[in-house]
Amino acid sequence: MSFKKLFSISLIVCLGLAVFASSAQSQGVEKKVLKLQVFLTKKQALELAFPGADKIERMKIWLADEEREAIGKICLQKIKDRRITYYYGVKNGQPMGYMVIDHRTGKNYPITFMVVLNTDGTVRDVEIMVYREPHGWEVRYENFMSQFFGKDAMWDYNNVNSITGATLSVNSMKASVAKATAAFKVLVLDKNK
Repeated sequence: MSFKKLFSISLIVCLGLAVFASSAQSQGVEKKVLKLQVFLTKKQALELAFPGADKIERMKIWLADEEREAIGKICLQKIKDRRITYYYGVKNGQPMGYMVIDHRTGKNYPITFMVVLNTDGTVRDVEIMVYREPHGWEVRYENFMSQFFGKDAMWDYNNVNSITGATLSVNSMKASVAKATAAFKVLVLDKNK
């Protein structure tokens, strides 16, 4: 195919997409806007979660159906994950805590965040790593995140206060922290009794 013919086809396709987008916008179809904000890389998240660690290990746990069901029963969600990966810092031969990185859709796009758990399963920290929505970014503020600190799998995450204009992001965060604590209870705490 000649360059001229390829260029003509590309131009027609681009014009068609522009007309479609303009038509959809004029008919009230909501335009999804991706606004990528990277707050922490994985390396930075691990350093924040385990300051001064001698080493950081990774533990992949493949979930059996019974484990998914048990986790879902605690956090009141249907668990579709087949695997959960925990990172844990080690200092003087002892675990410092555990971290899980999760992705949960806000309104249109996934929010990537970390949940850091103490060895007893209580939440030590929650941080947004990547936020992709144009609205609702207020969930990354300390006064919102601190509501999770010290909570465990048995706490009612519906008690977390919402943020006006960020309801979907808040709900995503509540569901993910609840899942992280429930999974830790089932996969780590209950297994080591």
